[in-house]
Amino acid sequence: MRFHVLKAMIVLACIVMLAGSVGAVKISPALQMDTYNDAENADQSFGEESAIWAASQGGVPAKIAYLSFAGITTLPQQVKSASLKMYAKEIERPGKVSLYLYDNAAMDTITWSDQPEYSAESLGSLDIQETGWQTWDATDFMKEAAEKCSEGCPFSLVLVAEGDASISFVSLEGPAEEKAALEYEAS
Repeated sequence: MRFHVLKAMIVLACIVMLAGSVGAVKISPALQMDTYNDAENADQSFGEESAIWAASQGGVPAKIAYLSFAGITTLPQQVKSASLKMYAKEIERPGKVSLYLYDNAAMDTITWSDQPEYSAESLGSLDIQETGWQTWDATDFMKEAAEKCSEGCPFSLVLVAEGDASISFVSLEGPAEEKAALEYEAS
């Protein structure tokens, strides 16, 4: 009798585990555009460059990067985890780079003078010390994007350097194998 009860409990535990994992799916919104703007070149756009920059001087942003992604139709409570992977091409000064949301598609022609207003709250940060692949936990970012853009609107990720950091990342115009990727898991 004990054997049958134990066997039934094991079968039930397996069913519960499988039911929980069946509904999870990984989604990678398409990166449609990337660019950056530069405070020293306030009327120039940088959408055709092979690198995008995030830089700050004395805690004040000097170059801000924008990455626009295809729409999202996931609800915030469905987002389980998310990550942003980007290839750091050059580091002039290491430091922290934070993620912000702009709940629309940014254009590759934006300049410092006409840059869009992005969210005031950082939705993830990463301290970057060396070139190569960098991975942010973008879970909070994707939940916020899902809340603001749940009807399929495109959204943009904004990279802002803090302190005195100055870091470039491979852009869409760079090598395909080093292109930025945003991925989230939803149920």
